[in-house]
Amino acid sequence: MNRVSDDFKRVEFQYGLVLYRTRRFQSLMDRLGKIKISKPLGWFLLYVMPVAAGLGIYLFLSEFLVIFTPRAPEVGGAIRAITPLAYLGLPGINPYLPIVDGWLALVFAMIVHEGAHGVVARSLGLPVKAAGLLFLLVIPIGAFVDVDEEALKVARARDSGRVLASGAGINFVLGFVFLLLLLGLVSTMTPAANGIAVSSVVTSSPAAAAGIRPGDFITAVDGIPYNNPTLISNSSWYRPGQAVNITLWTPDGTEDVPLRVGTVPSNSLVCGEYTGTANSSQGFIGVCVVGYSGLRSIVSTYTGSLLTRPILYLCIPTFTDCQGLTPFSAALAPFYASSYGKELVPLATGLYWFFFINFNLAIFNALPIYPLDGGQAFLIGLVGATKGKVSEKTLVSVTVAVTVFVVMLILTLPLLSYLGIV
Repeated sequence: MNRVSDDFKRVEFQYGLVLYRTRRFQSLMDRLGKIKISKPLGWFLLYVMPVAAGLGIYLFLSEFLVIFTPRAPEVGGAIRAITPLAYLGLPGINPYLPIVDGWLALVFAMIVHEGAHGVVARSLGLPVKAAGLLFLLVIPIGAFVDVDEEALKVARARDSGRVLASGAGINFVLGFVFLLLLLGLVSTMTPAANGIAVSSVVTSSPAAAAGIRPGDFITAVDGIPYNNPTLISNSSWYRPGQAVNITLWTPDGTEDVPLRVGTVPSNSLVCGEYTGTANSSQGFIGVCVVGYSGLRSIVSTYTGSLLTRPILYLCIPTFTDCQGLTPFSAALAPFYASSYGKELVPLATGLYWFFFINFNLAIFNALPIYPLDGGQAFLIGLVGATKGKVSEKTLVSVTVAVTVFVVMLILTLPLLSYLGIV
């Protein structure tokens, strides 16, 4: 039977957090634990957890090994350009994590994580002492489920292992589901017009003077259709001082814009490249562009990288270097249309953060870091594998050593980068 403490406290303060306990959560977990699928789900999540842990070890080991490659200075510089707060998965503190989407995703991920612990525990007859919500002042930030630790210690290894693995396992599965939904949504994105998308406009250029703006599409010059971006950046079709007529497509319709071609500025950074010595014979309009085929390629690459380049999905759309790879990012979204209309961007953004938070919570908790779920499961696995032939003290020492090793994998490259060593 489930055991609930007689000194039940509905509200409690711990470590600056507010714990709100409710027996309704315990009753809900009791009911869910009786459903026939609960026990098989526990077994499934038990096998998912080492997959998540293995993937995490692979990612962090790959990051660590960068130290010994020629790319180390480049990677170290990129890390130094990112505030250390970026390593905290807290909306409002991490500058790259949006407050609303990040908060909703974090609360959801924590609730299903803790809820899975409780449901699997109850399906196995293990008691849950308390359950409820976590608040930072009055802001909900997650949930907690207090499975009886003494009962876990005396339970069979396969039972306690299932309880511990269920949280990371359910986050990993849900993260994968959210990613699949995101890719299905992105696959509906097509370039908004058959032309050349203007990603940015050079200050004080002829294009800026003519009122061309980022998000516009250049579809023709002097009535000649354009869909090749190289014709705009380096064209023999026009000369400095020549008057041309630019046909623009905007969400409001098509318009013709008169423009007088200028000359390429000398020794200036234009569209990410230095121009060098000015060429008086080369025309200059002053737009940075992405071609129609390039826009289609970005979508196909994003939706087709699940098996070939899954690391792409960890390149978050709020990073500047990642915006050009993410079709629904602020930099690229204006160039696309979809059957979902204006709802596509908020839907895609929300799905991305639900994937990202669940995936990272799964990876972090699955790693053999004691006292996280993965570390506890690792220790229980050692106890079960050795069958009493090795002392508990020795097994604890092995678990601590593995914990230190994994933490070093995670922290070494960032620490060396911030110290300027790499």
